[in-house]
Amino acid sequence: MQIVLKSLSLTVAERLSAAWRDALACAVAAVLSWELAVHLFGHPQPLFAAISAIVCLSPSLPSHGRQAIGLLIGVATGIVVGELALFLPDGVPLFRLGLAAFIAIIVASTYGLSAVVPIQAGVSAILVLAFGPANAGSVRMLDVATGAAVGLFFSQVVLTPDPVRMVDAAARDLLSNLAAGFTRCAEALRERDPKKGEAALHSLSGAHDSVIALGSGIVTARNSARWSLRGRLVARQVDEIAARYDRHAIRLYASALLFGESVADALRKGATPVPDGLLAHVERVAGRCAEISNGQNMQERLPDGEDLPLVDEPAPPEWRSTVEHLHLVEQALAAFRIFPER
Repeated sequence: MQIVLKSLSLTVAERLSAAWRDALACAVAAVLSWELAVHLFGHPQPLFAAISAIVCLSPSLPSHGRQAIGLLIGVATGIVVGELALFLPDGVPLFRLGLAAFIAIIVASTYGLSAVVPIQAGVSAILVLAFGPANAGSVRMLDVATGAAVGLFFSQVVLTPDPVRMVDAAARDLLSNLAAGFTRCAEALRERDPKKGEAALHSLSGAHDSVIALGSGIVTARNSARWSLRGRLVARQVDEIAARYDRHAIRLYASALLFGESVADALRKGATPVPDGLLAHVERVAGRCAEISNGQNMQERLPDGEDLPLVDEPAPPEWRSTVEHLHLVEQALAAFRIFPER
């Protein structure tokens, strides 16, 4: 029970940490949108301005900019459909209401945009018919435009993270976890301890979460490069690092995991003494992962040809798989380059 409660509390804490900035931005943007609509257009209660700002900036959205644009398109579509529906006979008001909502949603769905577009189209059509175009037509459009403009300002200028740094942070975390795993592998090889070999394998396996986080970071960075002003300024750099990490992160993790399995298997079977040079090389790989994670690029400190041979002599058969997988780790590791802090 305590484990469940601890896990639940950690999950809640992580969600709060991830959401509080967007929640604060929503509150500030809602107040600002309300005040702007009052002073610019004289609307006494610009409810939709505040609501639109919240819709644009709510937490967990993949792209706040896309949400703001989709909101505007959806509202405009719904208002047009609602205005046209007013020309229909009102003998059965509910039928006209339902028909307008249906047509607005269908039309908005053909745009192929996010879910907010058909939702807002249907809502806007209903509001026009329920409250009349004077209250839910141009007035609502102005309020929504105000809220969306404030939302775009916050998402494009105030809140946009650096997409390059975002991806690099995830890559650093992956390399840091792999460095810890290789360090444990070196310790297991030094002491020839099968239990420590299993612990090292478990440590390397735990880097899977970092691979998933890196993939999510790449998707978010690409969205930012497409939908935010700050992202467009570094779009080429984002494409470069995203392509590199997309190709090599899983390869590096898979090679490291296979290496850890071969080490654990060799120690469990009581293989012959560790080949000369293998232990030192594993320690160097761990050090390289840590150095790259800390921002020191391997390419900058180890020019081609300066590397030492992995082992002094051909590896014994029981260690051959370990040596081969370590070679694969180094090849994948050579593809990583952390961009310097800007």
